[in-house]
Amino acid sequence: MNQARAKSDTVSETPFSVRDLRALRAAARRRPADFAATVPMMTLEQLAAAKIASGDPYSLRWRKKTPPRVTFQLEYDAEVSLYTALEAKELNIYAEALRRCWSLFGITKGDRVAIFDYGTSPVSYLASRSFTPYLAKGAADLLGCLPICNDGAANLSQRAVEIVRFVRPRLLFLRADCLHPFAAEIHNGALRLASYVDALVAVENEGMLTAAERDSYQKSLGVPIYRLLRADAAMFLAPECPSCGLFHIWPDLYHVERSAQEGRAGRLLVTNWFAGSCQAIRYLSQIEAVLERPGCPAGSQHPRIRA
Repeated sequence: MNQARAKSDTVSETPFSVRDLRALRAAARRRPADFAATVPMMTLEQLAAAKIASGDPYSLRWRKKTPPRVTFQLEYDAEVSLYTALEAKELNIYAEALRRCWSLFGITKGDRVAIFDYGTSPVSYLASRSFTPYLAKGAADLLGCLPICNDGAANLSQRAVEIVRFVRPRLLFLRADCLHPFAAEIHNGALRLASYVDALVAVENEGMLTAAERDSYQKSLGVPIYRLLRADAAMFLAPECPSCGLFHIWPDLYHVERSAQEGRAGRLLVTNWFAGSCQAIRYLSQIEAVLERPGCPAGSQHPRIRA
């Protein structure tokens, strides 16, 4: 629930986001350069400072007078714990974003999907209505597949291996920092992973395996490894496409820009079009990437990221 806000001289009591998202979306599509020049960025440091100064757990982003339906703690190494909140409609659109990720990875009706991640990860709480209140349909419910979850602590890697052995999921989504202990358990058990799972998907909030790390694990484990980009403060998800090797963006859900830096690569700025109650507008992520043109056979109209 919302907490009382303390007076402060260091952070403005004006919420970060009080704009009409529909007007912003129209402006971003009509004149992207003007949108970038006139709409300020939002940083993680600003969110932390706003929470400390105001006492508001949502860092002055919650737009309604009533408490939110669902609140999630964000997975960041910030000075204070940070939170985001969702109404039921927004929660279900977010689940649709995860469904699209799963579909791009080839998950279909009847498949089994294993998840080795914390419950606060959107890969977990958006997976099924059985896991989250007010979620009408999670990604698995929408696709007609079965999700099986294992907590994302590295010392539970043996249990993750047991799930793979007995459940035989189509894909295993796992935290990037659990990949090494999981691989060690696979090798200790002399398990031929390709006999039990088609591929792994490494997930990390505002970070990812390097290409070299991914290639090394692929060679060691004998299965493809894809990556899923997350920026939880902006409720952003982008899957690495098996067809083109780039990360797909859905422009009906997100507007993505590159911060002004020398060269082609820069930090991604994410505006979320569905999170109207706890807005994320031009959130400056830690993800270094290059924006590429659409053109993938698996989604020809999708803007893409090379990271």
